[in-house]
Amino acid sequence: MKFGFITLFSFAIFLSNCLASSQQSEYSVKENSEKSLQLQYAEELETKVLKVGPAQEITIGQLALKSFSDTSSRLFSINSLSPLKTNDPIEPGVIVLRKVQVDRALEFEEGTTKFRQATFVSIVEFLVVNPEGKQKRILGHSEQITTRTIPFSAEDTESNEKIATSIQSAIEEGLSQIVSSKDFHSTYRNQNLSQR
Repeated sequence: MKFGFITLFSFAIFLSNCLASSQQSEYSVKENSEKSLQLQYAEELETKVLKVGPAQEITIGQLALKSFSDTSSRLFSINSLSPLKTNDPIEPGVIVLRKVQVDRALEFEEGTTKFRQATFVSIVEFLVVNPEGKQKRILGHSEQITTRTIPFSAEDTESNEKIATSIQSAIEEGLSQIVSSKDFHSTYRNQNLSQR
């Protein structure tokens, strides 16, 4: 009798552990699928460049795509990252990186041609579409980045890195605006419900 009770008690504990782990794995699968997003980018970003001299250019589009992918993968699971052709419709729940622009300015000492500093500022544009099909444009701006060396001169070793940092900062700022917006969570949920 005592042996039967211990066996029955052990079986009950085993069964409750199985049910608990089953519910837990079901919850984590659900949670992971709800954090999965589809990302797109304007196809022309693949070849977007910033001309910095007669024969020198920086592939700012590629820098933006790398930052977009890296930053997004830190925020959520990426279902896919694909190009968006000019006339393709944007699906609800998709985040699209549409534009990247790097503005630079050179400053000289007043009344002279003596170089003082250069500044870089990046701006990126995202598009998101809510479940009703309404598009929202989000701009991400970087902080101003300064260098004391004439950009892309023979002595310059840091402008490429500063531009990459500037673009990364703009991407992060834009994505954080999207994630913290009210529309994002409802769009996000509806997208994942339709994927199931």
